[in-house]
Amino acid sequence: MRSPRPAFLFAASLTAASGAVAVVQSRAGDWTPRAMLALLVVFALVADRFEIRTRSGAHVAGSMPVFVLVAVLYGPAPAAALGAVVALAQSGKGWDLKLGDLAVLSTFPLVAGLAAHAGAVSDPLAQWPLFMALVAGVYLLATVVNFLLVAAYMRIHNRTDFGLSVASLLRPLINTQLAHALGTALLGYAYVRFGSAIVVFTGALVVTFSRLQRDLMEAERLRDEAQERNAELAATNERLRRAHFGAMRSLVRSIHLHDQMTARHSAAVARYARGIAKAAGCSDADQQLVHTAGLLHDVGKHILDDAILKGDTKLDDEQWELVKRHPEEGARIVRLLEGQDAVAEIIHAHHERWDGRGYPRGLAGEAIPRLARMISIADTYDVMTARDSYRDPVSSDAAVAELRRVAGAQLDAELVEVFIQQVLGHDEASFAHGDDADFEAELAGGPAAPQLAAA
Repeated sequence: MRSPRPAFLFAASLTAASGAVAVVQSRAGDWTPRAMLALLVVFALVADRFEIRTRSGAHVAGSMPVFVLVAVLYGPAPAAALGAVVALAQSGKGWDLKLGDLAVLSTFPLVAGLAAHAGAVSDPLAQWPLFMALVAGVYLLATVVNFLLVAAYMRIHNRTDFGLSVASLLRPLINTQLAHALGTALLGYAYVRFGSAIVVFTGALVVTFSRLQRDLMEAERLRDEAQERNAELAATNERLRRAHFGAMRSLVRSIHLHDQMTARHSAAVARYARGIAKAAGCSDADQQLVHTAGLLHDVGKHILDDAILKGDTKLDDEQWELVKRHPEEGARIVRLLEGQDAVAEIIHAHHERWDGRGYPRGLAGEAIPRLARMISIADTYDVMTARDSYRDPVSSDAAVAELRRVAGAQLDAELVEVFIQQVLGHDEASFAHGDDADFEAELAGGPAAPQLAAA
């Protein structure tokens, strides 16, 4: 724990120095008229009830107009005394902060009073522009000195960065301080022009100023906290997206370990399907979505044994029913990943047929998700042309002829033509069959934009 001794010495020395200077500067005439001075003290105490606590832990006095008016109209000693009274009247603080308040609130009014005394205007009424400039200047000086002293004390007390403390204290109040400096100058002129009756108006202004300043600082604090929460939420979402992305990569790699042919096929289908989506005018989000679904479309094949996967023998009825379950099983697995319901729905429907004779739900035509129809075309083409397929591969031309033959029955005819005319033959859609390095590159470059993986 940091020792309070340096902060104590700083505050005690500053208070003692301010008190000594105030005593030396004090004159009997500075304290009259006493009735108005007493009234200003009351206003300062009331205004101080609207004290502002900044995010750095500093307490900012809300009675600046009263301090400045006392400094200008009475002098440095009464201004310093007013600050000491306000500091000592505060409650609910630890001795360290209370001592810091005493040092600050007795020093900056003293400095303001000395500045006002040095720049005193001999005839405020005749020279009212100079007098108002003096009051506004003293106000701004007092404000700056106040914040510098607060920041210095908090630097010693809490080890906060001095520059950051000054910036955090002053930045949200710059505009209002300029406006209130002008308002206090007008108030000072009104006093010398109309007399002590204006003091009542002074009280209303001070209390209003204090309340508005406190509300402003509170609004700034709430805004900053909201920004911090938004930043934390964004960081949390990013971590979740990366976790989902990692889980999907693990799923695809698990396929690769179990069956390299299926894994390579999934990567090729993902590449082709994304090409179809791009050529068909789909959004970037949908292109990423269909690519992710392509990588995972056969994840449900973990329920199939090696004999079925290799296609060495004709399937019996039981095996065929098992094959027809793999889209549903794959969708069930992917739905376990939060935020991947859209991917799961595409996987669930990628073996449906345009004519309604597909599986597992017998969807037909437009009832089949459009991105799932793209997966079906890419799937069909790659199965026919891949060198490591369970059947003898055919040429691309032969595969194109077959796609057109089944278009309108098995496949979406419009998307078939998009695939043939705008995707095949383009470098960005080509895939090196049977190449593990190409598979890894596709996996890294597919849902590799984590910000889209949870679309």
